[in-house]
Amino acid sequence: MGRESGSIGIGAMIVFIALILVAAVASTVIISSVEDLSNKSEQSNDDRQFSKVEISDILLFNYEPCWVDSHTDAETCPVGNPRDRGHYELALYFSISGDVELQASEIHYQISCRETLTTLDSKYRTVTFGTPSTWDSKSSQEGGYQSAPFNRQAVVLPGEEFDTAANSIGTLEVGVSYAAMIDLFDNQNTADMGDDEGCRITTDFTIDLTIMVEGGYDTFAIIDCENFQLGMSCY
Repeated sequence: MGRESGSIGIGAMIVFIALILVAAVASTVIISSVEDLSNKSEQSNDDRQFSKVEISDILLFNYEPCWVDSHTDAETCPVGNPRDRGHYELALYFSISGDVELQASEIHYQISCRETLTTLDSKYRTVTFGTPSTWDSKSSQEGGYQSAPFNRQAVVLPGEEFDTAANSIGTLEVGVSYAAMIDLFDNQNTADMGDDEGCRITTDFTIDLTIMVEGGYDTFAIIDCENFQLGMSCY
């Protein structure tokens, strides 16, 4: 009887030790996995800290006061037009520098200006690349490119601004040239002027542009258009 009790005790101890060993191994695996994930995350952040948007040019893409393509004076919009603030767009040509590729959704731009058409307008506007946030312009509707990715503020390759079949580029590689729209003015998709924000193209004032990379450097530029001719450089 004593031998049986001793055997049971030894067996229980063996099982107990085995459980401790299994738990120790499992803990080691979990700790190691957490450390690997943490190191990868820190490494990714460290790599991205050198990322920056390099601007090659900024062109005047659309100057359309009052959403009327035949109207050129932003100060005298037709009374009968309920959306009388206008449509002002720039084409940004850029590349990214740094050690890693970036997602377009990790890049944001902010514009600020010294004047607006009314005191109701906000002089600031912040937008994430690839995020459509305004009505189509008359020009895009009549030109048939309102559904083009570029017109929806997606990043595309240069030369695909009017291409409705262009690919929306989500992952941006270092050193490759890209094009994206800087949609200056946004009326929040309503006819109410109380929620207007952004800047119009004017020859009297400059516009400050900041392009921000999450975890990376900011890029600063001054937009200064000398006239309203489409395709002219404002940078």
